[in-house]
Amino acid sequence: MATLISPATTTTRPTDDLSSLVHDKHKTLSTRLHLAASAPATTSDSSIPTIPLVDVGPYLSPSCTPSETKHIASQIRTACQTTGFFRIQNHGIPASALSDILLQARRFFHDLPLSRKEELHIRNSSLFRGWEKGSDTSVDGEGKGEETKEGFNWGYERAIDLDGGVEGYVELDGLPPNKGRENVWPREEELPGFKQGVGEYYTHVMRLARKILGLFAVSLGLEENWFEERGVMRHPGGIGRLLYYPPASPSAIGDKGQLGLGAHTDYECFTLLFSSGDPGLEILVPAPTIEDAEREVWVPAPVDNGEDRTLMINVADFLSMWTGGEYRSAVHRVVINKGARERYSVPFFFSVDYDALVEPMPLPKGGEGEGEKRVKRGDFKPVRAGEWVLERLKATV
Repeated sequence: MATLISPATTTTRPTDDLSSLVHDKHKTLSTRLHLAASAPATTSDSSIPTIPLVDVGPYLSPSCTPSETKHIASQIRTACQTTGFFRIQNHGIPASALSDILLQARRFFHDLPLSRKEELHIRNSSLFRGWEKGSDTSVDGEGKGEETKEGFNWGYERAIDLDGGVEGYVELDGLPPNKGRENVWPREEELPGFKQGVGEYYTHVMRLARKILGLFAVSLGLEENWFEERGVMRHPGGIGRLLYYPPASPSAIGDKGQLGLGAHTDYECFTLLFSSGDPGLEILVPAPTIEDAEREVWVPAPVDNGEDRTLMINVADFLSMWTGGEYRSAVHRVVINKGARERYSVPFFFSVDYDALVEPMPLPKGGEGEGEKRVKRGDFKPVRAGEWVLERLKATV
């Protein structure tokens, strides 16, 4: 049977021209966005897919039964085949860690002097780690202009892994971390406790992501530990970001809001997002009652009331590649509308090992076409996980 993803020792080779693949992806996205519209008044709410809320609490319990696991996984499968987005509750991340990571975001963006942020700029990192302002990068597939977000990016680091660390971790470029190719942080005397707070949240969300991957496996008709048995979860990558979106400028907002973050798909397996609960995130979804069946519409994502502490999960490129497009690599953007408050968000982009190969997966045992690669549409070529992410990051500058 063909393999879904292979360790670095595989003899299968990824494509030699990643830049062309990334260019083609951007071109396809641009075409989709050209046809997209805001949800029209003539389209009833019931005709547009919603973003479900999935209770993963039973799955995280030691007493979870196989039938409970399958029930939860079936909800995830439906979401992945329609919008590519779903929310989760009872995820196990402590409320204190959630509150603290938003506090650390506010401290970084408002308390750290601009001169120090500049010293931590991503231009000094070959792995795009550190600080960036809106004009430094853009993921905008619509050509709507400069993004207003401000960000801080970091990746896996043994020093912030409260679980003790993993052996053999390699970075996006396939090499072990070393000086000049590692995370950058504010000095402890500048923002006391910042690195520790970020590390605590990162540890919790990495633990959760590893478990949620099992649900994705079951949703695809595979064994829960399928990924681990393939040897591609030995040292998985995970990029974290702190993002700040200032309130919309009255002079620049216009009728369609101010672009905080342009339309894009995420690069890895899936993304776990925690935010301050303020509106702004928009999702591109199918609109089946619109005359043009290929047309999609922008809809606002559900907003957490601040007490639920839910996380948003969206499908990213690898899941779409593995399933031949069956699971939607979800297109989304952030638009800050008039009167909206500042917004903070903390996305965590979960990957497999960066030296693993990503290619279309086989159909599950007992399924039609068993043993054949699971390509539904498009031309999905093998890519090395870290190389794909790094090439997509390069395309943002």
